[in-house]
Amino acid sequence: MITPEEYINHNYNVIPCYENDKRPKGDDWENKPSKLERFGPGDNIGLHLLDHIDIDIDNPVAHKFLARIKQMGCAIYGRKSNPESHLLFLGNAEYKKFTMHKSLDTWYKKFKKGNTILEIRSGKGFQSIVPGSLVNDEYVEWSKYQEPKEYSGDIRKDIELVVFATMLSIIYPDKGQRDDFCYAISCLLKKWGQWSEDKINSFIYELSEASEPPETRDRNSIKDKHGTKAYKGNTPKGLPWLINEGGYPGEGIKHIFKIVGITIGKDTEEEKEKKITDLKMYDWADYQSLDIPEPSFIISKLFKTKSINFISGPKGNGKTEYTLGLSDIISKGGKFLNYEVEEPNPVIYIDGEMDEYDLIERRIPYTQNRAPNKYYFNIIHYAQQIDQTIPDIKFEHGQKLIEKKIAEVKAKTGKTPVLVLDNLRSLSNYRENESDDWRPIGIWLKTLRALDVVSIVIDHHGKGENSGPRGSSSKTDWANVSIFIKSVEKGRTQGKIRLGIHFDKARGLRPDDTEDYECEYDFDGNWELVQSAQQQSDEDILSKIYDVRRKDQSTCNAEIDKLEKDLDKGRITKKIFNKLKKAVLKENNTTQLEIANMCGVSVGKINALMKAQYENYFIRRVNEDYEKAKKGVGGFVSENCIQEFDDLVRKWDQERDKKYPKGSKYTFEEKYPNGNKLPTEAWLRDNSSIAPGRFKEVAKAWCTYVGKEDDFGYAF
Repeated sequence: MITPEEYINHNYNVIPCYENDKRPKGDDWENKPSKLERFGPGDNIGLHLLDHIDIDIDNPVAHKFLARIKQMGCAIYGRKSNPESHLLFLGNAEYKKFTMHKSLDTWYKKFKKGNTILEIRSGKGFQSIVPGSLVNDEYVEWSKYQEPKEYSGDIRKDIELVVFATMLSIIYPDKGQRDDFCYAISCLLKKWGQWSEDKINSFIYELSEASEPPETRDRNSIKDKHGTKAYKGNTPKGLPWLINEGGYPGEGIKHIFKIVGITIGKDTEEEKEKKITDLKMYDWADYQSLDIPEPSFIISKLFKTKSINFISGPKGNGKTEYTLGLSDIISKGGKFLNYEVEEPNPVIYIDGEMDEYDLIERRIPYTQNRAPNKYYFNIIHYAQQIDQTIPDIKFEHGQKLIEKKIAEVKAKTGKTPVLVLDNLRSLSNYRENESDDWRPIGIWLKTLRALDVVSIVIDHHGKGENSGPRGSSSKTDWANVSIFIKSVEKGRTQGKIRLGIHFDKARGLRPDDTEDYECEYDFDGNWELVQSAQQQSDEDILSKIYDVRRKDQSTCNAEIDKLEKDLDKGRITKKIFNKLKKAVLKENNTTQLEIANMCGVSVGKINALMKAQYENYFIRRVNEDYEKAKKGVGGFVSENCIQEFDDLVRKWDQERDKKYPKGSKYTFEEKYPNGNKLPTEAWLRDNSSIAPGRFKEVAKAWCTYVGKEDDFGYAF
């Protein structure tokens, strides 16, 4: 296949390029279709890499490590001066150019392409000159042609390993230092890369076989056991040897290891921040247009995606039991108390404290009827680790090990797992009262959140009943939700554990969802909500709301009456009256927060009762008050209706005062035709939306509610 027609017939996206050149012909070439008529005599053929990946190899040493990749279903082409320089696969990949650090120029300057090793090229705007073309008077020819296939594996990681080996091979030492060089590389791979013994052995053997010329190879030096040597605890060599004895620049060596994601040494916080040379800033309209997904609930009314969450409480008070029940439902989907998980999510449960069989004993009840899918509940237990130790999560090494497992679960399930840390004290020896010592863990949790990981951190309480998580108060600064758990004895059902749940922090949750509650567990996988013996009953709280609001109404009426008298006497203007009236209503309106404090409950509780139950309670109480006053039981009168009638009374008073001003001669019956100070039925018909049949019962309710039975009669 060497003509534009052949490429087009095989569904290749080809474009015309200048003769004997790599440049595409015409402007906006990347948006033009692949058509035969666009080609002219002598045009080179460029493959627009919309559906292909081109591994463009610039350094010849790389070929020593590409044998396996060349067998993965790719077409291969190149020129005589650089044969097999292009490996073509079907698919897409992110562009990446791999170059050696400038400090290693002594080693790479002999190569034609200098410090460039290879490029991964793919996507719109990238093209490759394919066979059937002429570049620098050399024909581009197929070394092996087959229909390119998709790469079966992670092409980026495999190419990174090739580049890593290539760079090490380029700087491979002359005879006399080879063993020390290979051992130093092995030590770095063990310490900073956490490579296994076998993986190091295999890699170093292949590196040495590819890098040592046959004529200078020392056959007595077998380099297939350097990983074993590094793991046996021999005196390690590493970066100091490479710098001081090998003569290599430290920055160059660090750069090579970065290719495969290995960071040698630790940057200080200041050094890391110095790498940030600019801050991104957006206009509001631009920020809104960013593709930022809205968080959704993985557990309804509780935990959202990309969130940090704390569950804390005194020792032995059921934190782990509650979290096991919660994480079980996360892994399977379903209901837990008043929460629901619509779609299962994988869980990694890291246990740094419990006996290893204790976890089995506690988990079995949850799985006896329905177990999670494979890889959806994963356990990392300290007892199964080397020296029964999980590396401290305060340090990068421990953090990276966990991140590696997160990536493994994501690869197996296609979903980012929820991470449970049980518990903070057993997984780190950070100084609890030092916010600076906590900061590395906090930053790590923030990093995980940016990677879409939901974390649930179990922590012990400090001293004091309501002290919160033990140690520095900065712990929960970045948390989305912080829950306090405490065991409750009063009212506990025999054979069960009863827990009291309190929300200390609930970012992103509605007040209705953060109400304190109690629940019980029967140790057989069953949880249920129970009525708190310590909480006030809803009836008591509703009664308090009713009394407070009735008192507010009465106080407002008294104050507004005074203002109306001042208005009548000309002491204040109408404008001042309206302003002062608004102030009176505002000052004498008890807030939900104030009512919550009076009742000793959360604002969420007050809010929920006001929305769901208060209207019916109000109607019942008004009618009960009628009965107590022996005035008869009226109809169902809402608070809004009473407020409307209150406004009508004021309007009626103003009209009567204007018609019969103070000092004029009139009888009481003239000013108040019905024998009292309430509006007449005829006036109400013309001025209100209240049904005429309800005038009397509304008037009764208003008199009772505002406490003016003595001033106003009921007769019409």
